[in-house]
Amino acid sequence: MKTIHETGQAKNVANFSTLISRCQGYGTRYNPTNNLIKLPNLINVKNSAAAVLVTVNNSKSVFIDAVNARAPLFQAMEKLSTRAKNALAATENVDDSTVIDAMTFIRKIRGARKDKKILNPKPEDPKQISASQQSYDQQVEHFNKLVSLLTSVTAYNPNETELKPASLHTFELQLRTANDTVVSSATSMLNAIQGRNVILYAPKTGLVDLAYEAKKYVKSVSTILLEEYRQISGLQFRRPPKKR
Repeated sequence: MKTIHETGQAKNVANFSTLISRCQGYGTRYNPTNNLIKLPNLINVKNSAAAVLVTVNNSKSVFIDAVNARAPLFQAMEKLSTRAKNALAATENVDDSTVIDAMTFIRKIRGARKDKKILNPKPEDPKQISASQQSYDQQVEHFNKLVSLLTSVTAYNPNETELKPASLHTFELQLRTANDTVVSSATSMLNAIQGRNVILYAPKTGLVDLAYEAKKYVKSVSTILLEEYRQISGLQFRRPPKKR
């Protein structure tokens, strides 16, 4: 489901397209001296805005897919870690202190997973995405230390294939690959969002400010009737809410 903010952005572009159409309908009476609100520039901004919304939506889909693909792997990591610890505890001649060390790494993995909001970041929140990435990076590093500990124990060689050190190393690589995919897709998405914000909301040159300037100009033209101005006066253009 699209957020209200995303819907508002699409509405801005749709209303801007309507504004341009009305201004074209005024014919030669729409003749501003400000190059920014002349029709060629307005049309260019509209086309750029429509294109960047598509780019943002596509990049968000890729990001969300990457996050969703990563989730089951990291959920499996916690269970796999616990099973490996239990297999270690059942291994002959393994010191209790070694098992305690393994349990310490597992507790750290669980601790990094506590905040569900951080682990499922909102695409529009760079700070939450950053915090989420730190959490996942920490989990991978704790798992790496656990696997290194298990590998160092010569006697640790369980019959279960998925618990063997080689299999755990392979699984660690899967975790890192999934995590790297999220990082890459997040970068692409955040860059697209930044580009969108410039096109729509930059002072003076952004779509929203241009819309208001064009409306002001139309209102100043004596040959454009009030009834004609009312065709655009009700068109709304909203800026994103300011973050607290």
